[in-house]
Amino acid sequence: MRRLVKRLYLIFRAIIFSFFSLFTFPMRRKGFSEKSISNILIVGLNRIGDNIVSIPTFKAIKENLPQAKISVLANSLVKDILDEVSSIDKVVTYGKDTSFLQKIKLVNRLRENHFDLAIDLTCDYSFVGALWTYLSKAKYRLGYNIFGRGFLFNRPIKHSKQPIDVVDEILNIIKGISLGTEDKKPKILPSKEAEGAIEQFLQKKGVSDNHLLIGIHPGGYYPSQRWLPERFVEVADRIIEKYKAKIILIAGAKEERLIKEIEDKIVNKVIIFLGQPLKNLIALISRCNLLIGNNSGPLHIATALGISTVSVMGPTDPVRWWPKGDKNIVIRKDLPCSPCNRGICKEHKCMRLITAEEVMEAVSKSIKVIDENRKD
Repeated sequence: MRRLVKRLYLIFRAIIFSFFSLFTFPMRRKGFSEKSISNILIVGLNRIGDNIVSIPTFKAIKENLPQAKISVLANSLVKDILDEVSSIDKVVTYGKDTSFLQKIKLVNRLRENHFDLAIDLTCDYSFVGALWTYLSKAKYRLGYNIFGRGFLFNRPIKHSKQPIDVVDEILNIIKGISLGTEDKKPKILPSKEAEGAIEQFLQKKGVSDNHLLIGIHPGGYYPSQRWLPERFVEVADRIIEKYKAKIILIAGAKEERLIKEIEDKIVNKVIIFLGQPLKNLIALISRCNLLIGNNSGPLHIATALGISTVSVMGPTDPVRWWPKGDKNIVIRKDLPCSPCNRGICKEHKCMRLITAEEVMEAVSKSIKVIDENRKD
């Protein structure tokens, strides 16, 4: 019922705002000259994975418009990622704690920059990114026209109804002004400062370069994205007993209860990495030989770092979010109800049907390759 109500709301919204589009239509015919672009605002996305998959777009904009200064407006939670992207000149942040008055001041700050081009990277029906783009008063405003959002842009882009890889989906926005790139692989490096902090952390935990270090992230943004905790427990114990590996359980501050539940059930000793800054998480994952987890932020960090991964995928759309590359193994059940993209599911079949044995088989394949590379 809730999904039906939501669908009806979006259709009604699209009809209403299509009316507004009639008045802004003449503005959409403005010509676009690359030479006139010297100051760009990119309205970024909120989550870790979203920003990782946006990196090729940041790079493409810089490659095509090297003369332009690129500023990114983003959630403060992802600033540590954006700070390490060389294509970005400035990161401007806001968060849940940003008051209405502070947001008004932020709008004024954005307008003082006199942006030539503002690009909203949002790929869904959310209005927030489109509104920031509009309020910037940039000469050209670019973004997807999804369920009526288009009236806030003067260069609206048609959104494909068919699911495509999320990297391509974001890149398609800038194709609307004839920008593009052949390099579609997200890449990131840890900061030197964070690398030093993590090296000290691992030394205190008795981890050296000779150890096989495996990170496990059992969390996920939605409950439906999380594999069963008891199966992470089984996998962790079996890896330690079979490979004598050092296991590090990774979690954000809000996942403390989940980590505690898993830690209490694991027979062997594990290391806990809880609630540290995002820049330290990036540095930690860069030190791991393998990351095991759900389809969530740490997985996308690992793929961008070139670290081997084994992940389980449930309600998430595999066409959009399947991690690319030979180093990434994904375990997924092809069910009639999946992908559903629901945050909560009572049956949770797509995750319950994935066994610890299946994950261990994938882990064994990955470790075999890792060991061969370590010997070379």
